[in-house]
Amino acid sequence: MKLTKVLPLLLAILAVAACQSPARNSSTSPGTTTVMTPNEATTKLRGLLDDAFSAITPALDYREGWPHATENEVPEGTANVALDRYVMTRVSSGKYGALLGLVERHWKERGYTIESVNTDATMPAIFARTSDGSALSLRVGYPGNITIGADVNPIEAAPNPFGPAPSQPTLPNGNPDILPTLDDPFWSH
Repeated sequence: MKLTKVLPLLLAILAVAACQSPARNSSTSPGTTTVMTPNEATTKLRGLLDDAFSAITPALDYREGWPHATENEVPEGTANVALDRYVMTRVSSGKYGALLGLVERHWKERGYTIESVNTDATMPAIFARTSDGSALSLRVGYPGNITIGADVNPIEAAPNPFGPAPSQPTLPNGNPDILPTLDDPFWSH
């Protein structure tokens, strides 16, 4: 077939394809994203966090925060969902490297991409991404509070998809009480 006969046919096919939009909730069409319900997102977040904590031995005690959504610009009408767990076991600064090493190795074994590592001696952190785009982090803050968090998307954007947050423990100054208070023979010394 001559190029002059094929070219109009190709242009017509491309024009038709451009007019079709992929299904919003289809997980099988390339370039589309499955929109989760808030319950599905929470289940996924807890699964990611449970898996991260399973890599840490001896186990650390934690207090779970409340899931919160942040609206996306793209795709419009969707939101990311994040959930943090605050480690309530005191971890001595000399054990930060061991903790981050355990979690980093575990995430690599899972096939996650380590996106960045902050090697600061007092406030180290590690950030990873799963193959489906979910994000994970382990962050050490001041004065020794440790947070392991997960972020998934998308859900449909809504004013308050998880309902009102339950009351959380606070410090006398009103800030959230995320300071570790529990002693562990291994991690705290």
